Amino acid sequence: MSYTEIRFNNYAKKIGRRGTYDWYQWRVFVDGDDSTLDRIKQVTYILHPTFPNPIQVVNDRGSKFALNSSGWGSFTMSIVIEFKDGKEEQAKYFLDLGKKWPE
Repeated sequence: MSYTEIRFNNYAKKIGRRGTYDWYQWRVFVDGDDSTLDRIKQVTYILHPTFPNPIQVVNDRGSKFALNSSGWGSFTMSIVIEFKDGKEEQAKYFLDLGKKWPE
C-alpha cells in the first residue's frame, strides 16, 4: 500500500454565533481502514495562523487521529503524517464546514 493513499475527512455542525459569524464545531480525522491506521504514529495538523495554537499533534489511534476544534470559516490546513517506520508524508486538506456531523 502506498502512503499516498492516506485520506482525511471532516464533520462540522453549527453551534451558534459569535459577533457576525456563524460558529462551528468541527472534527478532522484520518479516513482509513484499520491496517492504514495501525501504520500511523501521529498526525500533526497545521491550522490557519489565526488559531491560538495552530500546530496540533494527535497520537490517538482510537479516534482515527481526530482533531476537534471550532471556528467560523473553512480553510486549507497542512498535515504531516508520521508513520511507525519513521517515514513522513505531507498532505493538504480543505476543512468543509458544510459536511454535516453524523446523527
